[in-house]
Amino acid sequence: MTSRHRFTAKLKAFKLWLKTHRILPTRDLMAIIQAKLRGHIAYYGVTDNSEAMQRFLHEVRMLLFKWLNRRGGRKPLGEEKFARLMAQFPLPKARVVVSLF
Repeated sequence: MTSRHRFTAKLKAFKLWLKTHRILPTRDLMAIIQAKLRGHIAYYGVTDNSEAMQRFLHEVRMLLFKWLNRRGGRKPLGEEKFARLMAQFPLPKARVVVSLF
């Protein structure tokens, strides 16, 4: 199980990174985010931690929606457009990489 402290710290770090890098082109930004999430899943993807990983991926998706909408000079993303973006650049799914039992 991921500790609350570590979960919150990783989420805050991701939020800060996303806040400072949201100006990247969408294709590049999504490629980096996908790589970061694959690394997160590889590290935290152990038995009995899938709920925490699902929660982390959900929070990342919410942060992504928030910060992509705050790009200056652009129309805000609606839910439909964001769903199309997620279909084009899907985030990795939470999965168990290492079975401890």
